Amino acid sequence: MTGCPVAHGYDPLDPSTVLDPHTALRSVREQSAVAYLPEFDHYIVTRYDDIESILLNRDSWSASIASSPLVPVCPAAQAVLDTGYKRVPTLNNADPPRHPKMRKAVLACMTPRRLLALEPVLREAARELVLSMREHDRIDFVDSVAFPFPGFAAFSLLGFPQSDTDQLKAWSGTRVLLTYGRLTEEQQVMVARDIVAMWQYVERYVESRVHDRGDDLTSDLLTYSEQKPDQINQFDIVNMVYSMALAGHETTCNTIGNGVLALLTHRDQWDAMVADRSLIPNAVEEILRFDGPVINHRRLATEDVEIDGIAIAAGSKVMMGFASGDRDPDVFPEPDAFDIRRENAELHLQFGKGAHLCLGIALGRLETRIVLELLAELTPNLELVPGKELKYSANALFRSLQELWVAPNGLGAGAN
Repeated sequence: MTGCPVAHGYDPLDPSTVLDPHTALRSVREQSAVAYLPEFDHYIVTRYDDIESILLNRDSWSASIASSPLVPVCPAAQAVLDTGYKRVPTLNNADPPRHPKMRKAVLACMTPRRLLALEPVLREAARELVLSMREHDRIDFVDSVAFPFPGFAAFSLLGFPQSDTDQLKAWSGTRVLLTYGRLTEEQQVMVARDIVAMWQYVERYVESRVHDRGDDLTSDLLTYSEQKPDQINQFDIVNMVYSMALAGHETTCNTIGNGVLALLTHRDQWDAMVADRSLIPNAVEEILRFDGPVINHRRLATEDVEIDGIAIAAGSKVMMGFASGDRDPDVFPEPDAFDIRRENAELHLQFGKGAHLCLGIALGRLETRIVLELLAELTPNLELVPGKELKYSANALFRSLQELWVAPNGLGAGAN
């Protein structure tokens, strides 16, 4: 740690940082490209080029800690997990030779044809949610659209019965807090029970698809495993389906919620998008850059490395500040400005890069674009309800807005 500054005052789980991670990360970035977080025994890397280099160099950096708890799990919660949670490294946290096999399987099954077939189903579901929202003078946008729609999309892709959606969303809601939050022992036990319940649900579901195939990604993965048993097996598929159900839901929910907040607090950008819907694809990219769903991600050094002149020893844990890199002024001029016409917005780090580039890129962009198109069409006068406190999930990974109260038809349409 010689020569490495300590990131005094930066705690990703502090309430003020949870509310505004960008200011806290900017302070660290302006101090140094790399700093040490003694409480968590992690280095934090804050600049775009360094983060990109880590993501692209899997020889020096392992993804094995990406889903490991940031704060140790208490014995009581671990005992609950041991009763039925059998997850092994998968898409997010595996290294070669396991990771390439699973990634190849998903890419072979999640084809453009499947996404094309899913689009009209998604568009109709989103339309119903927005139309229903429009019936209210005041409504929580996260609860009514941003949360349910990505869940419907992810679960539909995997083939889960729609009747199970509410239960699946309830199980998914707090899982990230055990990995990237700071929970009491009692809270850890409660979340562990949800994790085991969802894991066992996925096990039963995959087993049912062995005998009763459907037109869904899970069935396609099972067929793939029969054709190429040396690549993946049924246990791998349980791990993959479990991982995708959680990741696909959480990140897109955050993108949609954070994006609508950014647009409505920059009214000129909202009005420009409503007036010219051709701006929507680039607006999605700027939303991801400006206030994307992922604040930090993690890697483990597999050999001695150097970042910006600071030595990082093999075995060291690193937190990559995606939200910091996405506001690096050396890459994005006026980084704290929200500009849906920004020419290089798509360079953001939110989907990762290299071998772990997010497999859900196309679906996440499609879902966000659909929602923005429908809001521009059906609720052009959408406004924020003033005086509502913003609350975010207290975790170091996801930028998860918990509520966003809006007036779908404008503030003058009602006074509830």
